[in-house]
Amino acid sequence: MSTAHNVPQGDLVLRTLAMPADTNANGDIFGGWLMSQMDIGGAILAKEIAHGRVVTVRVEGMTFLRPVAVGDVVCCYARCVQKGTTSVSINIEVWVKKVASD
Repeated sequence: MSTAHNVPQGDLVLRTLAMPADTNANGDIFGGWLMSQMDIGGAILAKEIAHGRVVTVRVEGMTFLRPVAVGDVVCCYARCVQKGTTSVSINIEVWVKKVASD
């Protein structure tokens, strides 16, 4: 069970800009694109821990709280919650930074 918090949990592992090519039919950023960014961010941390090749085996759950808009800076934060001899469990959070255009 998770609780709401005001600051990201974990280390910043990835920052990227949401672009028009990544939108869905409603003009918001496609959830699959966001999941892909999270997978990349998680892989970065997992690779640092494993010192070698890693793959995503399972995603236990995902909740989208708000739409991501074109021009938003997407920040992925990751933290290791369990480490075994052949696996690692990582929690990933996405925080969005709204950058105003002049």
